[in-house]
Amino acid sequence: MFDLGKMAAALVLVGTSASAQTAPTFVVPAGCSAFLTVQSRQCTVSHYWTCPSEPEGTFWRAALDSDGPYYLSQSDENYRWLRGYSLRSDSQSELIVPEADPANLDELFETGTDAMEFTLLRRDAGIEFERTYTGFDTITGATVIIDGEELLLTDFAYEYETEQGTSRTSGNQFLSQERRLFFGGIETVTLPSGEVLEADYSPREFIDPGEEGFLSMLPLYDCGDVISALPWSEDRG
Repeated sequence: MFDLGKMAAALVLVGTSASAQTAPTFVVPAGCSAFLTVQSRQCTVSHYWTCPSEPEGTFWRAALDSDGPYYLSQSDENYRWLRGYSLRSDSQSELIVPEADPANLDELFETGTDAMEFTLLRRDAGIEFERTYTGFDTITGATVIIDGEELLLTDFAYEYETEQGTSRTSGNQFLSQERRLFFGGIETVTLPSGEVLEADYSPREFIDPGEEGFLSMLPLYDCGDVISALPWSEDRG
């Protein structure tokens, strides 16, 4: 059922090959077109691309740290979490459709809030199971300018059940109405044990095709003082 393995393996090889170059550059899969690179805090750089063989409105994102690609995800124009793959563990997911309450970016823009409830078919260490997420996005009304781009500030939260109890993630993100993309912000994970972890994934640079740094594999921000990535299962920004 899962078919992300070949693409994930290819991205790992790309990262390994490119890292040996003087100026390492990320290479998207053959036939696909990259349209954005984002340098963010937490020593993270992300690359976005589309593929003509896939449904219109869908796009891929690869997140990289100083060791190369670590997470791959596919979303659509309404930011439904279609597929995800952890490149450093045998963990992957696929959206089960239809959803109880799909994520809907159009509704968020129109009303200022969007509730969601959906289930992912996950596979961790060879074990398949379903996991249901419930949550919301809300546009706060505040705007910020980052690297010359106006972004809407959002609040969000989602939770899901584990064998140990409820895991909750909340915080804020940044939303580009023009690009129809979410970008990370200050996010907090509350583990079933009650332990609380926080990290800041806020964007710092938006780099379009043709600009210096486009598809660079080298993250630039906070790389000398990075805490471990938060243990959330999915990655939207």
